[in-house]
Order: sequence, then structure tokens, then C-alpha cells
Amino acid sequence: MLVNSIKIGIVAGAFVAATFSVTEPKVAEIQEIRLPDSIDQDAPPSLQMYKHIKAYADTFNIPLRYALGIANTETGYRGPFHWKYNHAQTSCAGAVGPMQVMVSTARWINKDMVSKERLRTDIKYNVYTSMKLLRKLYNLRGDWKLVFGEYNTGRPCVNGYAEKVYNYNPN
Repeated sequence: MLVNSIKIGIVAGAFVAATFSVTEPKVAEIQEIRLPDSIDQDAPPSLQMYKHIKAYADTFNIPLRYALGIANTETGYRGPFHWKYNHAQTSCAGAVGPMQVMVSTARWINKDMVSKERLRTDIKYNVYTSMKLLRKLYNLRGDWKLVFGEYNTGRPCVNGYAEKVYNYNPN
């Protein structure tokens, strides 16, 4: 808010001043994607995961512990030094990649025709999609537990999965 004071003049022998305020119009926020400083595609998947999770959690304003909780619950990701981490997993339900996203969900969120193979192996794309989905669900539901339940089941609910992610405490 900008407040200015303006001298009006002298009225009936007294000095008069007026104060007015000008409120700047609200401008729609533009979502800026901030990428990590450098990502070496030849780096171990666990390091790539950590850098992308941090970057996109920040971009989409997702608490980092929740983002890490999703990765841990979905594919057992234990952090940047989890050297044997396998990011290219597929669930029996058809969810793929490090954050276990369904192809149909990725296509809906990103408005593209991503292939199952890319979603399964492209860590950056998969984590981006997951974080974008979490933000969309949170904007809709306003409750992290409901968001985690919906991420897991496709419908808003509070289940064991939601509790596990909500209470996740990275070491």
C-alpha cells in the first residue's frame, strides 16, 4: 500500500493537510519454475531425485518433508545417498516412475501425450508432474491428509497412506 501526504493549503487561517492511500491492483501470480543449478543426467538417480524434489517442491510450494514422504512411500526413496535406488519402478496398478504417477494423470496434469516409458524413466518429468499434481490437489482440497489420500486412491480420503506421508520425518 502506498500512502502519500499532500499539503492542501490554508483554510480559515489553519493549515490543512490531506492523506490518501493508493492500493496497487492485484496481479495474478505467475508460477515460475526454478530448476536446480545443475543436473547431470549421468548422476546417480538418488542425487537427481533429491535435486528435482527440492526444486519442484519449492516451485509448487510443497513442504519438502511431504514431497520426500511421497517419494519414500511410493518407491522407497531414502534420500540423495540411496545409491541402490531404482527410480524406474512400475506398480501392479500401472503407476510408474519415482513418484508412481499414472500415465492418464500425467497427460491430464501436463496437457500432453507423454509415453509410459518417458514417465517411468525421466526423473525430472515424473517429479515435476507429481509436484504439480500435489499443488493442484491442495488448491482444491486445502488439507494435506486429504491430498495424500487422493494421490494414493484417486479420491479424497484420509487413509493409512495419507497418515504415513503426513507424519514422514526425513532423517
